[in-house]
Amino acid sequence: MKKLGIKIWTRDVVKNRNFFEQAVAAVKNKDFDYLELFVFPNSYNDTAEVIRRELKGCPTIIHNSHSAYGFDAGDADCLAGNLRDVGDSQKFADMLNAEIIIVHAGCGCEERHLEETIRQFKRFDDKRIAVENMPASCSVSGKALHGVFPEQIERIMSETGCKFCLDFSHATCAANYYGRRVGKILEDFAALKPDMYHLCDGMADEVQDKHLHFGEGNYDLAHMVNDIVAEDAYVTMETGYKPPVDIKPWLDDRDYFRKLCG
Repeated sequence: MKKLGIKIWTRDVVKNRNFFEQAVAAVKNKDFDYLELFVFPNSYNDTAEVIRRELKGCPTIIHNSHSAYGFDAGDADCLAGNLRDVGDSQKFADMLNAEIIIVHAGCGCEERHLEETIRQFKRFDDKRIAVENMPASCSVSGKALHGVFPEQIERIMSETGCKFCLDFSHATCAANYYGRRVGKILEDFAALKPDMYHLCDGMADEVQDKHLHFGEGNYDLAHMVNDIVAEDAYVTMETGYKPPVDIKPWLDDRDYFRKLCG
């Protein structure tokens, strides 16, 4: 049976406590199967005590910081900061017994950038790490990204031994930007046997994902969920772009997802 997760952020402990508490309670009440915790840079010391207490017993996946907040595995000059960020993610993973730590491939679209990401993933040296495929460019900085094609992700996996998180929207946007067929790129990503998935709705011709709630776009979600997602897989809802107020929109997404699954 597919497992559905809701995403929270370490800063929610301080800045959005109501949503944080609702999301945690929803997982404990079995409304969702797990939490995905996004770890902001330098947030461990301020949030670890609360997260340790409140998330005790909650199945959790960790999401490392990314390029919008300075993390860039494709840049050797960022290594020190990257090691700090991944170190914080590893501490949360140890605390919460998380088996997956999602880490983005880096910025830059040249061979040297891909090689640097591979080098840094080897330095991170953690079999819990799952590389996430990227869109063509960062929506915040505008920087070009790698890890956008199945062959690049396959290379990162084969050379570092890492896991794989397939982001459907990133794959769709990358295919559109580079003129590839969306169906083919998803098929090739699926052949890599992802360990988990990120899912939202969006517009089928877009090149930047919008993180729309299910039913707000025109993605073929039924095909993604029923033909590509493995039967026992983890699927995190990456829906909702604005700061969340309460979990009702995600409960609606859950109901939509269950109908898709039949």
